[in-house]
Amino acid sequence: MSEKKEDKNHEKENVRHIKQVYLSDDGSEETAVTSKIVEKTSPHGNEHIRDEVRHEKNHAVRIAAVAMAMVFSIILSMAVGVALALWDGHRTLSELNTVLFAHYVSAATRDDESIEAVEDPAPEEAISIDENSKGTSDEALPEDGPEGKEEDVPASEDDGTGDYGMTMAGIEGFESVAKADEDDEIAGIEEEDEPETIKDPLEDYPLPFTTVDESYFTDALFIGDSRLQGFGFWSGLPATYYCATGFQLYKYDTTKVVQTENGKVPIFDAMPYDAFTKIYIKVGLNELGYGTEENFEAKYAELIEKLREYEPRAVIYVHAILPVTEAKSATDKAHNNPNIAVRNAGLEKFAKTQKAYFLDAGPVLSDLAGNLKPEMTSDGIHLKPEYMKIWRQYLCEHAIVIQ
Repeated sequence: MSEKKEDKNHEKENVRHIKQVYLSDDGSEETAVTSKIVEKTSPHGNEHIRDEVRHEKNHAVRIAAVAMAMVFSIILSMAVGVALALWDGHRTLSELNTVLFAHYVSAATRDDESIEAVEDPAPEEAISIDENSKGTSDEALPEDGPEGKEEDVPASEDDGTGDYGMTMAGIEGFESVAKADEDDEIAGIEEEDEPETIKDPLEDYPLPFTTVDESYFTDALFIGDSRLQGFGFWSGLPATYYCATGFQLYKYDTTKVVQTENGKVPIFDAMPYDAFTKIYIKVGLNELGYGTEENFEAKYAELIEKLREYEPRAVIYVHAILPVTEAKSATDKAHNNPNIAVRNAGLEKFAKTQKAYFLDAGPVLSDLAGNLKPEMTSDGIHLKPEYMKIWRQYLCEHAIVIQ
């Protein structure tokens, strides 16, 4: 009896009545037959549907777990990579923070000329920063020029520096003048003082190179790409650096390079007047593969002309493109050493037409075949910090002094 009750609890009857009508052969009579169909269903009849729903939920949970595991793995890999990069470059977390948030930080070499460890920053340094990246790559461009990419490093601090992260050259007592009231007298300024005569750096062109010490660069400006930016960060020269990752000559007037309190701005939005007496320009690698040599040199000449309007006392240096490693040269159709050699030959001739001074540090950094030495770089393009001193020494030995 209990078994029957249990069956009744688990089963329900579904009764359906079906009426069928039959006609006689001659169609004169109808015979109706009613049939009753009883269907028994169990409350567990849809259990397979619930199983499918549970399976789908479990599948979604597994997908979410795998996604979270992948994200965690990526974050862990990035953290390990950053830690290894800091360890390899002898850098600190505080310095990494300045790079990520575009703050200024300065780098100085130790007394023993080693750049592998950076100690107390030199107060004179002021470097405009941009984000790091790896490898040189370029994108398709409109007719007015390229939008390529490169890779970088940064740096600088403030001690007598302006809002643009640059050394205030030739402006003594700047802070006291800025804070003076209307009725205050400012010592050291006399009405009878005559303005300083600006020496034309082109008057005796060309002058011979001479050797200088690092103080020569306190009123120097460096403009260029990530290689030059890395030099500014690691060389220890107390100069100003308007450099950016992927900086290109074709976009010098629109590329936001100089860090200000209101964000980054193009070079000439931050350029002071008559503050620099030396300007070093190093461009050309990112522009390889775009346009013609005539277009490249025309844009270069335009940049130099504008720089001389802002900095009439400045000696202009045109820096050659540094070579890449043999492996990089063999695998890159645009950024290879044969193309670099052709462009450098053109830059050397171009510098003379502009009464600028051509510099080429490539030979002191390359092997006998003209390739960047592989031990000096980790990506085939950028110098490791400890080899910046070779480049720095070259610049110290190839300086123009205007008497």
